[in-house]
Amino acid sequence: MALTSPGVEVSVVDESFYVPGIPGAVPLVVVATAQDKTSGTGSGTASGTLSGNANEIFLISSQRELTQTFGDPTFYTDASGTPIQGYELNEYGLQAAYSFLGIANRAFVIRANIDTSELTGSADAPGGTPNDGFYWLDLASTNWGIKEWSESTQSFTSKTPIFITSTDDVTGSPAAPIAAKGSIGDYAIVATNPFNRLFYKTRSNTWVRVGSADSATKDASWSSSHPIVTGTATNPTITNSESVTINGSTVSSLGTTVATFASAINSEGIEGVQAAAVDGKLEIYAIPVASGGDSSSLAVGAVELDEASGTPFADAGIAVGTANRLFPPKVFIGTHTEDFGFRSGDTRSRPSGSVWIQQTAPNSGATISVKKYSETNGQFESVNAPVFKTHEQALQQLDKAGGGSNLTVNDVMVQVNTTEDEWGDSTRDSGELIDYVLFRRAVGIGSKTNITSNKITTKASAITATGTVRMAETMVNNATQTNSLSNLLNEKTVSVSGTDADDVVAGIQAAGFKHVSASYDATTKRITVSHDKGGNIYFTDTSNNPMGDLGFNSTFANTYGDNTSLSAEKIANLYTAPTGDKDDYSTITSSDGFSFVASNWQPVQNTPDSGTTYTAIQSVNEPSKDPANNQLWYNTTVDEVDILIHDGSAWTGYQNVSSDARGFNLANTDPKGPQVVATEPTTQSDGTALVDGDLWLNTSDLENYPKLYRYDSSQDNGQEWVLIDNTDQSGQDGILFADFRFHTDQSKDVVTEESLITDLLTSTYTDIDAPTSALYPKGMLGFNLRRSGYNVARFKKDYFTRTNFASVVTYPDLPTEKDAWVSESPLKTNGAPNMGRKAQRAVVVEALKSTVASTTALREEQREFNLLAAPAYPELIQDLETLNADRKDTAFVVGDTPFRLEATSTAVTNYANNTAGAADNGEDGLLTTDSFTGVYYPSGFTTANSGESVAVPASHMMLRTIAFNDQVAFPWFAPAGIRRGKVDNASSVGFINSEGEFETTQVSNGLRDSLYSVNINPISFVTGAGLTVFGQKTRQLTASALDRVNVARLVAFVRLNLDKIARPFIFEPNDTLTRNEIKQSVESFLLELTSQRALFDFAVVCDETNNTPGRIDKNELYVDVAIEPVKAVEFIFIPVRLKNTGEIGAL
Repeated sequence: MALTSPGVEVSVVDESFYVPGIPGAVPLVVVATAQDKTSGTGSGTASGTLSGNANEIFLISSQRELTQTFGDPTFYTDASGTPIQGYELNEYGLQAAYSFLGIANRAFVIRANIDTSELTGSADAPGGTPNDGFYWLDLASTNWGIKEWSESTQSFTSKTPIFITSTDDVTGSPAAPIAAKGSIGDYAIVATNPFNRLFYKTRSNTWVRVGSADSATKDASWSSSHPIVTGTATNPTITNSESVTINGSTVSSLGTTVATFASAINSEGIEGVQAAAVDGKLEIYAIPVASGGDSSSLAVGAVELDEASGTPFADAGIAVGTANRLFPPKVFIGTHTEDFGFRSGDTRSRPSGSVWIQQTAPNSGATISVKKYSETNGQFESVNAPVFKTHEQALQQLDKAGGGSNLTVNDVMVQVNTTEDEWGDSTRDSGELIDYVLFRRAVGIGSKTNITSNKITTKASAITATGTVRMAETMVNNATQTNSLSNLLNEKTVSVSGTDADDVVAGIQAAGFKHVSASYDATTKRITVSHDKGGNIYFTDTSNNPMGDLGFNSTFANTYGDNTSLSAEKIANLYTAPTGDKDDYSTITSSDGFSFVASNWQPVQNTPDSGTTYTAIQSVNEPSKDPANNQLWYNTTVDEVDILIHDGSAWTGYQNVSSDARGFNLANTDPKGPQVVATEPTTQSDGTALVDGDLWLNTSDLENYPKLYRYDSSQDNGQEWVLIDNTDQSGQDGILFADFRFHTDQSKDVVTEESLITDLLTSTYTDIDAPTSALYPKGMLGFNLRRSGYNVARFKKDYFTRTNFASVVTYPDLPTEKDAWVSESPLKTNGAPNMGRKAQRAVVVEALKSTVASTTALREEQREFNLLAAPAYPELIQDLETLNADRKDTAFVVGDTPFRLEATSTAVTNYANNTAGAADNGEDGLLTTDSFTGVYYPSGFTTANSGESVAVPASHMMLRTIAFNDQVAFPWFAPAGIRRGKVDNASSVGFINSEGEFETTQVSNGLRDSLYSVNINPISFVTGAGLTVFGQKTRQLTASALDRVNVARLVAFVRLNLDKIARPFIFEPNDTLTRNEIKQSVESFLLELTSQRALFDFAVVCDETNNTPGRIDKNELYVDVAIEPVKAVEFIFIPVRLKNTGEIGAL
């Protein structure tokens, strides 16, 4: 402002430019951790590990803040608690940041978008967490109460069944195990459906349902799989002219052997009786329809043997007469307090093989392990699941006082024999057919059992005609006996005298029930039949269809016991009734059963989320739902390998080719596929001779998995096993690593179902995303990464859809199974795979690289950091250098060498010179030549936060050492040597050897020389000083000042601060005054650096000589700076000369 009258104007020009305070070491640490970790406070989730905070930059000022934000660093141990050294999922970056913050108070940390806990590995595909309230019948933990009777010892043996859980392992209807499953005498639970039916394997290697008795032919049913008597004589001579009687029928023309004797018995056609010769002895079989020849009540369901002429039975070693009356095998369902009645002194003794299903737990009785998932507690919790024969028994035993009204919602019980067939039934053609079905209470305390009809169009003609209904209600029974079953049902006849809805209601009301009633709702136009105690109602239309006309019929009834049939289209609580009679459970005298039942006992059903497929309720392993979309899975299985071969036109199973490109008949190769073993096979897996084309995967070197060999007997060098080149993806002897298929067809679920490797050997199926066969030659192998183990895959929900496979020309048909596991670990640049730990590592490295490359916030200048590190990942060196270049090289990259780099001059020299030809920095070689990068060796050994002694990368030590250097000196001082290069966060240094153990090394002078000659800085033990950084070279391989760490860090510091100094002059006039001001500011800055031993000398030019008119016209201002950086002392030479006495004094 100009003064127009006398006064004073004061102006201030800020010329107080100075060098800002040295900030010290501030690193950016790039880390990979598990997701949703517990905060270091012990509760809550660490915010930095939330999925939404991946790739977010956190400024951390203390160790406490670090663990609160990212949780404690995780280091994994094996099953015995021993730390896994060099494990790919250990959180090295977090541990390095924690150690750094022990002596510093400023670090930036960014977590890659990966959940490393998903890579911990399992042989089975992972699944998602079940919904709250999900039921699980734990097959493996269940005691099924199966006890098999021995007539000779008069005792039981408890039996543990095998479990059939795959639909590939069953056949027929109802589903029975295939013959290949189990051994003779085994019991099996078929758990492929809700009924969990029990089967027995006969001596004919066939499976029969326990309790079946529909055929007396040997092993045709369960009853006929156990003889009622076996002769004691072996291969006796039978007299043909003699005869016997069986249940009053005479059998003659017996022949002379037990085989002809048995044939004669069978030819007679005696009801329920058959015979067979087994191991030279006569065996006789019976089923319940057999009936003795006398009028005794014991003759029903019995077999009486007598000699008619001669002694044929005696000759065969079989006793006869009514005193030796025989009875067929029996299944008894009862508690531990009930008398099973099988003993020789019992009224109806039973033969060996009879079974007692003991309902209660004592003495190895049934304990059905039912569990329910608790979302709150994050685990399955046991649910009480008592075993009962019928719903009526369950109601009586669980609620004696209320008959069902006191039961709570979700009470669970298990019914065995859901058909409720009994040998006491009039047909006696089947006994108790054993199954185990879970039921849950659908309603709570005090709730009625209601079934509501379909909507009635016209009330006056609700039904088509008058009629009658047999109906029964369960009663309240206070009997204290365990199985007091009398009076549990009250049966009445309901007479419906008209067709009006009121007539139906009146008929039920007038029948005389104690608990059953009916009502008509004029608003909804429906009839409801109720049981006021929540009990069961059984009914059958006996004249016309009064109940059926209302919708209480098979069309709208759910299938009893079948949780897969429950539907909103059906009438709630209405089921088809068990087929068996009810006469053994009540005072009902009729032998007829009922058609339908109304019940609040509902088959246990887990309702899945939309689009979610659960494993079956019953399973051996803990069930789960489909994995979350993009869930990772590291398959730890080494010995499951699916190899395909190109047959000239398509990829196909390895054994489908009778003449490959080498002329080998692959159909004769090992029946189990490639032998996955550590030593060279000398035979096929079944002991037969090797054939040309056999495959061997060598597991003695898992670091270089897969090393695949093919057998070729024509080799004349004694090396019949020929190694296949994993890098050859073009020749007929090569191999292609890709996703080919998961199953033998396109319909199987990729989570719950399995295709065996042996099945894949002869399968021609491939998924639609398999490599195009036209691009590859005949004879080439295909290594199926999708199905083989030791690989990392990602779960892709709805992968095989038009979203991903849009072309109907290329992909005319899409698979039925839309989900897929897609290989995630990338191939190497030479086409070979990353497998095992390298597969894990490759996935983590990809995520880390993506974070550095795609996070734009890392390039924003307001975040000032001067160190860059991704501890344990030399693969990130190039990416961090690129980031540094984007930030105008204002930071220094601290690089690692691999954990497994041996401490030999040869190994480190080959690594540094990249003799392996690696395409990127990493475990195979070192490529970087950046002036602002330093690489250090070897790794360290320290104590993790959790207390384990663990290997840590060199950057773990260097970040803290550089922080110490900057505290006691300046960034342009070498962070090396005894004064400033001390290492105090590791106890020793070394490498991880081939056994996976940390091997300590002292880093000898010779090794130090080798390291320094290839620009890798050694960390060594120095006597009297301890672990010390003993090198400060950058990766610049040409000789210049920038080949030293202290100079590189000085230049980064100078570059950053010159930018800050110059920034205020932007938009100032480009004249002499401005040039002098900026020159003065730069000189002041450099002068201070000189005083702080950063520079020997410097020169600054900013005048007309370098700011020509042409530059000025382009709005440019140049400040030319030359500096002479101070070099660090690295080589000290002290020549010592020996002199004679007195010579020195004379000088």
